[in-house]
Amino acid sequence: MSVAPPPTDPMEIAKGGLWSGPFNSIDVDPNTRALLLDLRWTTTDGGSVPATRIPYAFPTQASDFTDVPGGYPAPALLNGFAELSNDQKTAVRFTFDLVSSYTKLTFVEAPSGYAVDAAIRVAHYGQGGSEAYTPHHDGRVSGDTFLGGNATVTAQQIGSDGLLTIMHELGHALGLKHGHESELHGALAPNFNDNEFSIMTYASYMGAPVPPPTASVNGSSPQSLMMFDISALQALYGANYDKLGAAERYSWNTTTGQQLINGEPAAHTGTTITDKIFSTIWTGGAAATYDLSAFTQDQVDDIRPGHWLKFDTDKLADLNVYDPGTAIAQGNIYNALLYHGDLKSAIANLTTGIGNDTLVGNDRDNVLSGGDGIDTIATAGGNDTVRGGAGADIMHFGGGHSTLRDNMADLNGDVVREFGFGAVDVLGVRLGWDSISITASQMKINVGGETVEADGSFAGTGAFILSTRGSGADAHTGVAFVNYLPSLAEGVSVNTASISGVADQSFLTGDGSARFTLDFKSAVSSFANSLGFYKVKADGSIGDVHILFDNTLDVAANARTVDLGAPANGERIGFFLIQDGFHNFGHLADNLSFVAPGGADRAATVDGGLAILKSASLGALTGATVFHSSAALNPNGAEQVLSGVHAGGQELLIGFEDLQNARGDRDFQDVVIGIHVTGDGFLFT
Repeated sequence: MSVAPPPTDPMEIAKGGLWSGPFNSIDVDPNTRALLLDLRWTTTDGGSVPATRIPYAFPTQASDFTDVPGGYPAPALLNGFAELSNDQKTAVRFTFDLVSSYTKLTFVEAPSGYAVDAAIRVAHYGQGGSEAYTPHHDGRVSGDTFLGGNATVTAQQIGSDGLLTIMHELGHALGLKHGHESELHGALAPNFNDNEFSIMTYASYMGAPVPPPTASVNGSSPQSLMMFDISALQALYGANYDKLGAAERYSWNTTTGQQLINGEPAAHTGTTITDKIFSTIWTGGAAATYDLSAFTQDQVDDIRPGHWLKFDTDKLADLNVYDPGTAIAQGNIYNALLYHGDLKSAIANLTTGIGNDTLVGNDRDNVLSGGDGIDTIATAGGNDTVRGGAGADIMHFGGGHSTLRDNMADLNGDVVREFGFGAVDVLGVRLGWDSISITASQMKINVGGETVEADGSFAGTGAFILSTRGSGADAHTGVAFVNYLPSLAEGVSVNTASISGVADQSFLTGDGSARFTLDFKSAVSSFANSLGFYKVKADGSIGDVHILFDNTLDVAANARTVDLGAPANGERIGFFLIQDGFHNFGHLADNLSFVAPGGADRAATVDGGLAILKSASLGALTGATVFHSSAALNPNGAEQVLSGVHAGGQELLIGFEDLQNARGDRDFQDVVIGIHVTGDGFLFT
């Protein structure tokens, strides 16, 4: 499992048409950087453009290596040369497929095993260990990988030490170093230095005395590359977001541990001889749901990037073969890190089973659903929807606008701590203010003796909004506490804590009778932005797309109030801003739609990560940036709106930022609108 040293007299020739180039890792996360050699495959010698296509080969004879100008610089490695077994070739291809799913790299099998054709060559040699050459300037040997006795695999190779060895060596061939070694950029931090977090460390378990390498019990080795490996390869070669616009439901077989996506065995997965579950998930930008409802133990599931989920203790990996049972993995499934902070790869939703579960959300807009049992659910920075199910559950709301949504029977006994500017949506009933009691620190809903409680600080900081929708089985009542809109001024950045998207999604949800009206308040910007709205169906699909104002810098006094109609039951209203849309597109015809990527004109979904604005007459409108009131559709999943109320007002105010949040002035007064709904009540505290 070693990194072969570069030759002393390198020859600068291409390897499989590729070269080696430097990589500047100064801004990379320290634990990711601990795996980097600051070299990668590039398209030119010493170049800055990373390779996207890497040819590889399984040499069939030693002369594939020696037939090269200047001779092969490491002839001792050819002692005991043999072609790989079919199972080893399968393991190599499996690894390359995994890497392709994480990065912008693709791998193609070369027509020969010669250096001129293949950048990475993988063969057997006669030693007990294995080793690989990293990308460097000697094209005779860069990327060459030699597998010895510790890289033996069988047909059922998932979770084996042999597969771990092969993945580890190919990590070297792509530019990764050992995570346990301190040279260059330091080692992995002690709390991350084991195979739970990287296959590039010799430590199979936390605190292992390495070197030499330690190993897990057979069947308990990683089933994928792990979070810092994925992050390091993405730093070198970019991240794969090919699944943007897709919705994927991840689940695992409770008996075999087989990973499923939308009910089918997931690509690049399998089962171990001990039915363990031990891998890291990169979603590729899909709106991903972890469905763990079939697991009945008390779960502890944290969907934040870099954290993990423990939902079946019997399927936790056993990480020390020398003393089984003493070093058990902390989780079954680990979440990949974000790429450049982009929330599009973060897990969207989580559903657990009947145990007394702990669910922790992330900064994306999540749906967190506990089953029966006494659950504890904590939201983070997103605008989340929470369901605790039966049982007296405890919720901790984070910095976003979270909503607790359930029928009153399942809400009974629930308590929300740190309610903040959150909401409770009671399903199946229309309530009035007489069912709600409010003090400076508590809001309580009481229906026939069934109660739900929300604790917070409500005195003088905002207003409660009561929204009643639907009838019969479709009836529901939203009770939300909405902050006062912060003071907005040109060029003055709003406090980060106030940038949390649209408050009170229940307020923006229709029932076929509630009518919505928009009032244009102001626009202060250097851009002639276009502002529009659409309706989001109950399944999340976007439709009925219209431009409200072609040029927000030129809105006539008699055109500032717009009737948005009465969205159907379960539909909610969303807004979008086209940056400098008037200068880019002028007056757009009323034939717009938002479609998912892929070219099939499938309607985009509000949590799909990407929505392409399309005109039936002009085609895809790609000449300008589009920002949405739903963060999941924005660059890096960032919030581009904030919202609030003003004292005595009967409307929800929304302010847009027309520059990408991380780069703009964050003054959120580029366009300001107010939304009024007939029949909804405001109670100021």
